[in-house]
Amino acid sequence: MSPGAGTGKPAAPTDDDASEPAQDNFSTLFEFLPIGAYRSSPQGHMLRGNPALQRLNGFGSEQEQLAVRDIAQGWYVDPARREQFKQELEREGKVTGFESEVYRYKTRERIWVSENAHAVRNAQGQVLFYEGTVEEISDRVAARDALRRSREELRQIVELVPGMVYRVLILPDGDRRATYVSPGVRELFDLEPEDILSDGRLLHRLRHVEDRPRVEAATAAAANSGQPLQLEYRVQLHSGATKWVHMISAQAPPEQGNGVRVGMVFDITARKQAEQALLASEARLQQLVTLIPGIVYRLVVGTDGQSRYTFVSEHVREVYGLEPEEVLADGEAMVRLRHPDDRARVSAVSNAALQQQRSLHYETRVLLRDGTEKWIEVFSIPAPDEDGCAVRVGVLMDITQRKRAELALAEQAEVWKRAMESTGDGVWDWHIQAGIEQLSPHCKAMYGFAPDELPDLPSALDALTHPDDVAQMLIDRDAHFAGQSLRYVNEHRVRCKDGQWKWVLSRGIVISRDAKGAPLRMIGTHTDITAAKQAQALRLERDSAAAADLAKSQFLSRVSHELRTPLNAILGFAQLLELEPGAGERQQDWTRHVLSSGRHLLALMDDILDLSSVQTGHLSMRSEPVPVRAAIEEAWTMLAGSAHNRQIVFINHVPSEEGCQVLADRRRLKQILSNLLSNAIKYNRDGGWVRVTAAVADGAVELQVVDSGPGLDEHQQARLFVPFERVGAERGPVAGTGLGLALSRQLAEAMGGTLDVRSRAGEGATFMLRLPAA
Repeated sequence: MSPGAGTGKPAAPTDDDASEPAQDNFSTLFEFLPIGAYRSSPQGHMLRGNPALQRLNGFGSEQEQLAVRDIAQGWYVDPARREQFKQELEREGKVTGFESEVYRYKTRERIWVSENAHAVRNAQGQVLFYEGTVEEISDRVAARDALRRSREELRQIVELVPGMVYRVLILPDGDRRATYVSPGVRELFDLEPEDILSDGRLLHRLRHVEDRPRVEAATAAAANSGQPLQLEYRVQLHSGATKWVHMISAQAPPEQGNGVRVGMVFDITARKQAEQALLASEARLQQLVTLIPGIVYRLVVGTDGQSRYTFVSEHVREVYGLEPEEVLADGEAMVRLRHPDDRARVSAVSNAALQQQRSLHYETRVLLRDGTEKWIEVFSIPAPDEDGCAVRVGVLMDITQRKRAELALAEQAEVWKRAMESTGDGVWDWHIQAGIEQLSPHCKAMYGFAPDELPDLPSALDALTHPDDVAQMLIDRDAHFAGQSLRYVNEHRVRCKDGQWKWVLSRGIVISRDAKGAPLRMIGTHTDITAAKQAQALRLERDSAAAADLAKSQFLSRVSHELRTPLNAILGFAQLLELEPGAGERQQDWTRHVLSSGRHLLALMDDILDLSSVQTGHLSMRSEPVPVRAAIEEAWTMLAGSAHNRQIVFINHVPSEEGCQVLADRRRLKQILSNLLSNAIKYNRDGGWVRVTAAVADGAVELQVVDSGPGLDEHQQARLFVPFERVGAERGPVAGTGLGLALSRQLAEAMGGTLDVRSRAGEGATFMLRLPAA
């Protein structure tokens, strides 16, 4: 194809014009080629594309195809494939069978294609364009991937088979040679697959000598007849252990005239041992059944609804006065003895359990032939079906004595309930296994309910219990159930009918348990303690208010004392200025004293107000990201003069703003930093240093202000953050109020942080400010 082809312009006449008929033939071939053909620039511009390529990409015309300006980004799912395509062209001069996943331009559907291409160069060897063909191979790739997955899945399945999978060749002389053995041979025979592949008679030698003739005869017959084979036999391992194995094999297509058998061998030692144990246990089971104090039975219910017993233990004579043979011959023999008042109920629950294939437990009365009335407890569960018929197995227990005892106990309980209600408490009686909890009328009335308004269910009162109290109530209840406490005692709130919450003292005790110690019945009382709880809350509130008032009084008293001295100085010097007006040196000195005292008083008042606001929660805070380094630099700028006068060096190791920011109130953070840096200067030695570092860890920024001052002993550190405590500095030359550190710690805590100190006498001090990272 000429360089001008596909550009829409005729090519300049050349000496090759005689080849135009051949070019026309090529153009015809290009147009009607059944697979995609194209011409593209090395830069990824589409220059020409035949109709087949247009159809592959979902275009309706060549113009749409030529609009593609970047093949790598617009066509390839992995744009790097275009560069790989170009590299192969440069290296080989052509590309053959280059498979890639691409998009149909129009629909963006992902498909697989195979490309064949070459580079067209000019006389100087420069690449003019690429020409090639594109064939969709999505089906081929899918089939290839499916085959690969199938092979991999088959390999995994074979390796996971619980046993050994094998393939053997049957040679003309009758000998056998294994061509495949799965890794399961290791666990089964304690051998490596290579051991069997290299020795075709190895497994033969492992067969138990007593079973070897039988196995050899069966395998030879199966090989001759081509029939499948199943065998069970013993093997004797090199370790001396004996195993039972099950072998299954079948004939496979022959290979080079040799017979082929494939199969598997798996360990059935446990099953064989279980079979032997089952035979021994059946005899023991029969003995146990005769010892169970009740009727053990197996019932089969036919599709027509008719029932028949296939087994009934001999205790049927003692419980029902019937012979086992009578029950086996007549499926309704025991049913007819049910008490008339219980028949409908028992039939309903029995039919429901039968239809839903679930376990069954109920109690019923029976009337024997001699007129005796008994109570029977029935347990049954579904068993595997038999010839399409439902099967139930179960036990019928004579509980007449227990029922009589329960009746007597119920009569006693009624007396007990009345006695307890006479004290004003509500009484509850919980039958745990049955899921019934009876509340006395007084108990319901305690919460504003009528006797018929709350159901006899444990969930009735539990649902009214305050959500915050449920967890502890359950903990106390379970502790008593487990025998960890002699009685159940718990205080919780219950929502009354009118929506109000009432505090109750719930007390109870388990009065009966089953053979395993599980609780069966629990009784207890509810005592209204709302008034006592309210009185307790009032006492706590009163004590708290009294403590707060006392602290406030002490605080204001000490603040008043601190304010009085500078205030007197201000008033005294102001009076002197009034008596001797003028601008002399003495007046200027007095004026400086007035200003100094005024500033001291103003700072003290501000600190007092801030501290009070923080303690009462009335201080306004605005949380925002604050760069730590910028805040440090602003605070130090205000204090640099004082540090310079004392030749104190400032060392700033705080990271840049981008790497170290905190969530804080900018003004309050600056207030804390100014106080810490000011103290580091004031209590430092001349010619000393102040170092500031910051680190981010566990979602917080820890800022450390370290000085080279005299440090603090343990006693001083204990009083450092107490308002108005200056740990002995009140007698020194350094001015201060004793509120700065106390206020700083309160501000830090208000912003979700902490402020602590670490120091030793003579070794300087380190103040650690920790705030949430932004």
